[in-house]
Amino acid sequence: MSIPTLDLDDRSFDDLVREGLALLPTVAPQWTNHNPSDPGVTIIELLAYFTEILVYRIGRISPASKVQFLKLLTGSNWEGLAQDKRSRFLRLLAGAREDASGELETAEPADVKRAIEYALVKAGPDELSQAIEYIVHDVTQNECAVTAADFERFAATAASRYLESARVRTLCIPGVDLETGRPPSRTSDNRAHVSIVVAPERELTPHQAAKVNETVKKDLLPRCLLTTRIHVVAPIYLYLAIRIALALKPGHLMEHVSRRIRDNLTGAFGDGFGQGRQDNGWPFGRPLHVSEVVGAIDATPGVDFVDDITILQMTTESQNLDSTEAALGIQIDRHSTIGVDTLLGGPGSLGPGRLQRNDEGKLVSIVLRPWELLRLQVAEGNIVPIAKKKTSGGNNG
Repeated sequence: MSIPTLDLDDRSFDDLVREGLALLPTVAPQWTNHNPSDPGVTIIELLAYFTEILVYRIGRISPASKVQFLKLLTGSNWEGLAQDKRSRFLRLLAGAREDASGELETAEPADVKRAIEYALVKAGPDELSQAIEYIVHDVTQNECAVTAADFERFAATAASRYLESARVRTLCIPGVDLETGRPPSRTSDNRAHVSIVVAPERELTPHQAAKVNETVKKDLLPRCLLTTRIHVVAPIYLYLAIRIALALKPGHLMEHVSRRIRDNLTGAFGDGFGQGRQDNGWPFGRPLHVSEVVGAIDATPGVDFVDDITILQMTTESQNLDSTEAALGIQIDRHSTIGVDTLLGGPGSLGPGRLQRNDEGKLVSIVLRPWELLRLQVAEGNIVPIAKKKTSGGNNG
């Protein structure tokens, strides 16, 4: 139920004069000359004049009242507005276009405050309305990071601003501390932890990545809830080295086909913008299906068919990809091939369940953790041609 609106401006100048003259016999019986020429009546008319003005203002919101309401939203000294927003507000009061560019040059925030107070006095109705609209719109914007989408949006904005408008992908993982470098334990209580992965469109040096992460964290800290522990990290990659056995179509050189295969795999499974199925890069945590790799290779000009895909190495450290520590260890399953998937050892730190097999024991997919991105690599020597005779329709891990 809405509150009824009262009509406070219900008395005219004549009504007020008549009411004042009607009070004279009671408050001043000796005053008998009520003609307009009497100086006392002139004073009553003057009081009625100013009273009518005040009564008229009661039912309306004056510019001064609007300014006071604005100060309730932003603080009496405009401390609720960031420095750049104070400058924008001042430009609007001064009559500048809302899309005016450039920063207002001020020595101290106090100078901006004094300039705003002066501009409020000088501003016309249109300028004041535009400035008020800007403040109200700014106040209604969500500036708090509560949900995962909030963290991702603010992190992407802060990182993009620091990298001069470069595109950035972000992922928020609640309840996980990725700064430790260890997978979360089921017994640990990490409910207060929030990890944000920041993946810019271009490769950064470790120093640059650290500066970006520091900038993002500094932007998020004032926005999040109390007791929230924020961890901003660079992308975490799962590196895979694979071996491909395939048959070539007649008239094609292995050197040219190998180059096309690597280009196709980079475009299909790369993590950068313009790569992946939707040109946004390989999604965080999405499993890699062997059938997708086979399809990308099959679509390469010069390839007749793919005979076998073998995962040789798997690691989260790029410098360890060629080491024996990254080689896959013994894989207990339906069957194994000596010399292919029965190498002793393997990266135990990656955790179990990475390699998913079907009922026949054939490798069908590689599982990524929710915060991981994929890096698929094929050395030129690991693309092996076979004879044109096709012996089986499947592929093995």
